[in-house]
Amino acid sequence: MYVEIDNESKKWIKAKGNQLTVKILETKTCCAPGVQEVVAVPGKPKTTDQFTELNVENLSIYVQKILCNKEKLTLKLSGISFLKTIAAKLQ
Repeated sequence: MYVEIDNESKKWIKAKGNQLTVKILETKTCCAPGVQEVVAVPGKPKTTDQFTELNVENLSIYVQKILCNKEKLTLKLSGISFLKTIAAKLQ
């Protein structure tokens, strides 16, 4: 899997401890179909057995194994000030 990440995103991840987790967030509702979204959160997952660790320029990026069949992961920083987050996109 190829990881595309810009310099601003690298700086943000380094400031958060050099670790990022990319996983599927699934929401279930009673009246509508469930929604799945790929999210990126700072830090290491609690259990790493369901994740593959990718090392990109001294950053540890943990990607959920079911997402590793994609060719490319794009990480991009968005937001302002203390509301910044990383958006993850798989292709």
